[in-house]
Amino acid sequence: MSDYPFEYAGPSTRTMLIAMLCSITAVGITLGITAPLFSVALAHMGLNSAMVGLNTSLGVGATLVTAPFVPRLLARVNPVPIMFGGILLSAGGLLAAGWLRSAALWFGLRFVIGIGMSLHWVISETYINQFSSEANRGLVAGVYSALFGLGFAIGPLILQATGVGGVAPFVISAALVLAAALPLIWMRGGASAITHDHDAVSMSVLRLAPVIMLASLISGFVDSATLALLPLYGLDLGMSQGRAVALLTIVTLGAVALQLPLGWLADRFGRRATLIGCALASTATAAILPLIIDAPWLLRAVLFLWGGAVVAFYTLALTLLGSAFRGTALARASSALVIAYCLGSVIGPPIAGEAMDLFGANGFVAVMALAALVLAVASVARLRRDRF
Repeated sequence: MSDYPFEYAGPSTRTMLIAMLCSITAVGITLGITAPLFSVALAHMGLNSAMVGLNTSLGVGATLVTAPFVPRLLARVNPVPIMFGGILLSAGGLLAAGWLRSAALWFGLRFVIGIGMSLHWVISETYINQFSSEANRGLVAGVYSALFGLGFAIGPLILQATGVGGVAPFVISAALVLAAALPLIWMRGGASAITHDHDAVSMSVLRLAPVIMLASLISGFVDSATLALLPLYGLDLGMSQGRAVALLTIVTLGAVALQLPLGWLADRFGRRATLIGCALASTATAAILPLIIDAPWLLRAVLFLWGGAVVAFYTLALTLLGSAFRGTALARASSALVIAYCLGSVIGPPIAGEAMDLFGANGFVAVMALAALVLAVASVARLRRDRF
């Protein structure tokens, strides 16, 4: 029996890696469209903010419920049918929501869409790491994050073009999700179910990789808080609505554009050192925002760098995870990484929002800088340890 935890036949490893990377846009599109589309549409239906927030939490809740079971599925079933099933759930949920304009039904559909997204998300990260070589793992993770971010950015663009009325945004989004799944056809006859690793460690992923999990948690924390509150930060400082929203666009551009070069740097100069550098850069860029708010070009440059550094927390966590785990353990660790990100995304907005209520607009940047600093300190403290 081979020591390698996956059995290959048919398409090459490179072909399957490219197919998996191309398909990840499906998850990005699903995340990017469902949050603003459901929130605005439910508000137009007359639901209050608490109910809209509950609907949003169901997407995250579906991930928290589904992700722990994915490693068991991968030990029994070929990953490609599971990923197709997840994409069909997401696309079907979007289409059903477009035709069934019922707020009550949308709560159930949001959970279904979340299940489909979660299946694709966890499996993608497991096999992308498995298909990558140690020499280019950071670059591959950078491509992955960039494509994920690109898909995420498509969602709001769809809403700008179609609005939230009618079925058009739901149909277009579902079609794009299905189109992003087409590359998976190349993987038929390729990746098989994970061979159970009887020697896999029994310790918890958190104990084996505490900084990796912390990086994912803080990435979700800062990402979600930024998406929810950065425009409000601009408004509180007297910016026009258009300029305040543009802040988020600049951060998103940095998040997409900088993942490839940061992944390349991680491969060349060390993943742990690059993570520390990104954490320190994120701390510094967030901390100086109040000082440059009236310098438009400098503000754009700093926001661009901040967006890239923050998203790199997850990119580098994914890279480090692939170096530390294999086979069954990698599937479990990938599931834990996604769960950590989702937990961070749940607690980020309320904590940062409370800081803004207590300390004004700059409470937001203080929390963002502090979160990144915690990661930097933890990373330095465990830099020389085997378990990172």
